[in-house]
Amino acid sequence: ATLRIVKVFWGLSASLAYKRHFPAIDWLQSYSLYAPRLKDWYREKLGEQWEECRKAVEKLLQEEASLDEIVRLVGVDALSPSDRIVMETAKSIREDYLQQDAFDDVDTYSAPDKQLKMLELIMECHELCLDALNKDVELDELIGLKCREAIAKAKYIPYEELERFDEIEKDMRAEISAKIGEGD
Repeated sequence: ATLRIVKVFWGLSASLAYKRHFPAIDWLQSYSLYAPRLKDWYREKLGEQWEECRKAVEKLLQEEASLDEIVRLVGVDALSPSDRIVMETAKSIREDYLQQDAFDDVDTYSAPDKQLKMLELIMECHELCLDALNKDVELDELIGLKCREAIAKAKYIPYEELERFDEIEKDMRAEISAKIGEGD
């Protein structure tokens, strides 16, 4: 009955709450019937990137959920390096993007264009890491990138300083390119 009125289903997760991940809304079970209606608004305000990014993130989180079963059964070492990158990226999405700090003035609210910049940064790091793997960069080097910490802290960048996302992207590209260059 609630779904008919509010047109949103939020599946609350006890395991997320236990891990102190707030809001504890399960991203695999939750959905909104507003998404198709808001598609044009997002396209007008943020361009085509929003929908593409949103779909890529959903796919990655679903992939992580299926890989998580393997990890629980045989351990993380059983995963291929590209699957480990998927797990790391999904962790970044969960902890750096989906998790909010309601007591932080900046992280309490995030404007749509800032949300898009954060998602693009996370997904670009994912693509660059997969490319670096294909160019024989070691997995441990990619997991230990300094730019991952900068991406994690990006949610605390005030809206007035969005140009700092460009600096993080530039540094990330340079750091990964350096790793690729070292592998040659």
